[in-house]
Amino acid sequence: MYCDTTQVNQLTALLVAYNIRNAVVCPGSRNATIVHNLYEIHRQGKISIHPVTDERSAAFVALGMSLATQEPTIVCVTSGSALLNCVPAVAEAYYRHLPLLVISADRPQQWIGQYDGQTLQQTGALEPYCRTAQINPPRSEGDYWVNNLHINEAFNSLYHGEGGPAHINVAIEEPMFSFNTVQLPNERVISVTCPTNSTPIPQNIVDIIANAKLPVLLIGQYERGDIRKEVADIVVNEQMLVLPEIISDVPGNHLMNAFDYLSTQTDALKPDLVVQIGGNFVHKSFKSLLRNTSCCVIRIDEGQGLIDTFCHLQYKIQSAVQPALAQLSMKLPRKHEGVAKAERRLVDTAKILEEELLADEEHLTMNCVIRHLYMKMQTLACDYTLHLANSSSVRIAGNYFKSGVQPILCNRGVNGIEGSLSAAVGYAMKMWGLSIVIIGDLSFFYDANALWNVSLPSNLRILLLNNNHGGIFDQLKGLEKSPARDKFIAAGQQTYTAAGIAQTFHIGYTGVQNFDDLRPALEHFIVPDGGSQIVEVFVNG
Repeated sequence: MYCDTTQVNQLTALLVAYNIRNAVVCPGSRNATIVHNLYEIHRQGKISIHPVTDERSAAFVALGMSLATQEPTIVCVTSGSALLNCVPAVAEAYYRHLPLLVISADRPQQWIGQYDGQTLQQTGALEPYCRTAQINPPRSEGDYWVNNLHINEAFNSLYHGEGGPAHINVAIEEPMFSFNTVQLPNERVISVTCPTNSTPIPQNIVDIIANAKLPVLLIGQYERGDIRKEVADIVVNEQMLVLPEIISDVPGNHLMNAFDYLSTQTDALKPDLVVQIGGNFVHKSFKSLLRNTSCCVIRIDEGQGLIDTFCHLQYKIQSAVQPALAQLSMKLPRKHEGVAKAERRLVDTAKILEEELLADEEHLTMNCVIRHLYMKMQTLACDYTLHLANSSSVRIAGNYFKSGVQPILCNRGVNGIEGSLSAAVGYAMKMWGLSIVIIGDLSFFYDANALWNVSLPSNLRILLLNNNHGGIFDQLKGLEKSPARDKFIAAGQQTYTAAGIAQTFHIGYTGVQNFDDLRPALEHFIVPDGGSQIVEVFVNG
């Protein structure tokens, strides 16, 4: 029988799955459930365990075993300063790239600093020599998922790159000593592949993609090189359904919009396999769909960590994206029936959506203003870069502007309202062509100091959509019930204007209060030699 502590059973199941075969265990009450489980799998012949009383010595014994076997070895210790005794061996393992795995039991976080015995801050205790994978008692599906992800990350760090030590810190609450679990859980194993030759993706993973009913290539924000040729080959050959975001710099974001519209209506468009490349995503509903759909996710990137955006990561290809996509375009079968059928439906839907969006609307909404800017930009003869502020600006612009045609930039990494305008100014200072910024009033006024610049470039154009509050808060279902929303959450009930700011910094300014003034304002706005300008449109939705 195994212990009844869920997170310990998660860890034990993955120890078996990763075939870790040697453990050195130290005495203690807090780590007793971990040692009990190690003993259970020892009885099954799946691991050898060796008791050593002194933690400092035990860690070095484990290090010696790793040196002899060239395989990971566990040292398991209890809570408190017992963990700190492992530091010398961990530092040695770090500089010799030896796979030493420290598993420490921890006490509940609320008792740190409360004079509760053997209780100290164990998370990060072995840094800078190795990071801590913190494993907590799961109180939700999300907690269970992140435990699995962190354990997989720790195990993979032992093997990949140059290798080295890892630390898993397991918080264990009372009651601890209950042993009635018959079977370990079936835990997800995330396989990491590092290319060793000219073919980054192993053939077995290529076969998995080829055999999927609806394989999707999902492209988030991408700024690490040009992959348009490789993606275009996959699209033309109908090998995968390609769904790029507007900030991906790859053509086809209109299909993402159509997919977003249709996917809630039919199971036929729900992918059973996703190849994920790039960074952040704009489409929240699409993320939600994938997180709630059982699908295999394969991520391609060069980083060391495991990024599990959609909660279904099974394979990580640690490779540059361009050669991996080139391999897929060469190896995957062409004219995939499921892909061709889905793409035809999305193309038809995208045309309908585009016609609806471009229908004449003579109201000063954010949607209307961005649509008219898009139509004006089609007549522009010079190069331009589009800079999108977060939230409403980037979401609405995605309905009109096409990725991969001109650069489309957005601080989509971690930023909220800060820095959008400053980043655009810096970009414009170093690039030819117009830099056109679409920004809401919160983001603009928050970052207005971007214009306090003696080198402010003349190619800067700012389209300010002013509705006197953060428009994105209008879209958050349920928030309308809070009386605090408009004034205290969305920063509403303010009547600021950019006219004075424009005058202070000697920038051209046009205010638009009605629809008739919009077209001439935008015509002047995109004149290449018109100097830096702000067009402030007072929108009503």
